[in-house]
Amino acid sequence: MYRGAVGRPPPPVRGMDPEFDAHCDSVFQDMDPETTDYAEMKRAIWATWRTAPPSGSSSSHARRHDDEDDELQAALALSIDPADVMTRGNSGNSQHSEPNEDDELQRVLELSKQEVRAPKRQRREDTPEEERRMLQEAMDASLAASKAAKGPYEPAANDVNPSDAFPRKERVSEPSIQSKSVPDTTGSVLRIGGATIDRAQLEKERLARQAARAAASADTSSAVGKPLEASLLSTPAAPTSTGADSATDGRSKLQSLRGNGAGPSNVTAKPVVVTSSSSEAPRSVHPYHQSGPLPRDAAGEYYLNGELRHSALTIGRPTTEPTFSLPQVIGKTSEIKLIILSTFVLDDDWLSGILPDPQKVPTVIVRPHPKEMHSTYNGKVQAQVTGEVFCYPLMLDERGAAHMKYAWIFYKTGRLRVMISTANFVPYDWDWIENTTFVQDFLPRKPTSPAPTTKGEDFVAHFRSLFIHLKVHKALRYLKDQHKAGSDLPPQVSGAFEGLDKYDWSRVSVRLIMSVAGYHHGYDQADKYGMTRLGKVLKDEGLVQSKGERLVAEFQGSSLGQYNIEWYNTFYQLCTGKDVRALVDHPKYKDWPPLKIIFPSLATVEASELGKDGGGTMFCGKAFTANTKHLFHHSESKRGGVLMHTKMLIGTFEPIPRSLGFTSVDCKSGKRKASEMEESPNGGWIYVGSHNFSAAAWGTMNFKEKRLTIRNYELGILFPLPRDKARAMADIVAPYKRPARQYSSNDIPWDQHANHNS
Repeated sequence: MYRGAVGRPPPPVRGMDPEFDAHCDSVFQDMDPETTDYAEMKRAIWATWRTAPPSGSSSSHARRHDDEDDELQAALALSIDPADVMTRGNSGNSQHSEPNEDDELQRVLELSKQEVRAPKRQRREDTPEEERRMLQEAMDASLAASKAAKGPYEPAANDVNPSDAFPRKERVSEPSIQSKSVPDTTGSVLRIGGATIDRAQLEKERLARQAARAAASADTSSAVGKPLEASLLSTPAAPTSTGADSATDGRSKLQSLRGNGAGPSNVTAKPVVVTSSSSEAPRSVHPYHQSGPLPRDAAGEYYLNGELRHSALTIGRPTTEPTFSLPQVIGKTSEIKLIILSTFVLDDDWLSGILPDPQKVPTVIVRPHPKEMHSTYNGKVQAQVTGEVFCYPLMLDERGAAHMKYAWIFYKTGRLRVMISTANFVPYDWDWIENTTFVQDFLPRKPTSPAPTTKGEDFVAHFRSLFIHLKVHKALRYLKDQHKAGSDLPPQVSGAFEGLDKYDWSRVSVRLIMSVAGYHHGYDQADKYGMTRLGKVLKDEGLVQSKGERLVAEFQGSSLGQYNIEWYNTFYQLCTGKDVRALVDHPKYKDWPPLKIIFPSLATVEASELGKDGGGTMFCGKAFTANTKHLFHHSESKRGGVLMHTKMLIGTFEPIPRSLGFTSVDCKSGKRKASEMEESPNGGWIYVGSHNFSAAAWGTMNFKEKRLTIRNYELGILFPLPRDKARAMADIVAPYKRPARQYSSNDIPWDQHANHNS
């Protein structure tokens, strides 16, 4: 937080203060739009706008002004030198040259009472500079309006107590739908990306589009679909809590959307989910949908073999597939002993009603540091007066993104839950756009437990090294010493996480694909991260095409990079399971490989439930050119007019087209003679995680220097597709319609900046 901005509201929305706008324009005019975070710069300017510069030092012994709350002078931040670079198990990694780390936790910052009550930074992006700017403007507008109404998480200044800042709502039972609230029109007009939005009008238009679609399909709609459609199109009524809908997230649509500060705010609806029986064909084909009764303990239902589901949305058509809400993933909060989570952005107020109170339950949050204070916070650990401890990942420079989305939840029952997702910890990602989440639970090992598998050992080793690199162990050490529940931390997380071996990892069947920001020198180091890790895993698992086959791949993402034929082909070759060393002396690439880009067109966004204003997290940038247009295919949700934030890479092994004269034809029905193929149980594979389709996420290989450069932190899972069910399974797992339609000559991709105001 800015000391010069104590007691101030967020920066004014453009148009509210012309003099401030003019000053910002003069500052921004010479800045590079590709590398400048305008929202962060705007907040920095506002922090000192017509105020005296802050006095004093930011060192561990700095004194606050006399009129500040004495109790808050005890709040501290743990400052740790950024030297831990994958030390345990990755000691050869030479990403950065840094001094040795001081084990003593130093007091470096003190927080004022006003800073405690101010809303924490809310950011969400996949293209770091652009998406953050767009959402920050929306959040500034919404927060400014909500301050006037004094929401439940914004007490008056004289009501703040350091021990009770940001009160948490305790859930004592499984999630249920809350009763209808009076529609709130506060802050119904806001700005996103420079455009003025009337949220009430936006919702009216969405309902009108939905009504038109319902009327057109009324004659063919199913008996199950009719009441759901009717309930969405009628005047919102108070939903009842029956406990029958396990995917319900315990919040009315009105409450969640208003809390997000963007989009429709006057609709109350529960997630459109239709319960399906375990006998349905789609459930039997999905590799990570478990049928039959699932085990439960005091914390809730759990998944020992892993469960992969899409988000339980509040818009779109009903689905027969099981879905996840965030409260369902978190479980019963009173049963949580420790939580470690990572996200690119989080909505603190919304999350406070889902997570346990950090004053009661030790909580570690890995999140991006404030970019305006890059040198101060980069790679550091900071304790919060509200109880959490933040770990700020060590970034290569100011352009990267700490983009991982995962959680480790330790329950009092002894169970450990690991969640890996494409969704940030904001309501928008769980209610309005497609996201996908993988959850697997692990029980303590018993003498009769199977021996750990190679996949299980690899899974633990990568997380252990990641936690040490992020200094999670430093955060836990602080919590153990300072938190009132610190003495009750799980013993498995002590030291360098050696105790994680006490869990039963024998059922792990996925492989982790991880990107860590930095320079990774040498092929052995490069093999651990990014696209070279992808190639190594595919090779090690035997997920490669057989004789007579080629890999046909497609990447669904919400943000795209800038592609050249060299990088694109290198990525594709690694997707075929080739060792990076085999690509050193490759011939010059002349053609683009069969790797499709799945991305929404302008027409798709315009026809979606939320229209153009719902496309604020989709960025094409410079990916669409005359050379790449043939690679673009439509991203169309199976749930109707819903846009997608899921990042998914699907590879299937297809017959190589045969050439007869000047005509190329495929083998009939996609089948090949037995003599053309080697025995292989695999027909393809799927990756799902936080990686978007960009060099920042996957890395760029410098073959001359044997160096992989990665700018982002990313995390996902990869699993195989059996040969006899590869296509069918890919169709079921993907949230979008397959096969995806190729762009026509008139189609153009949606882009937030090019299309929003057109």
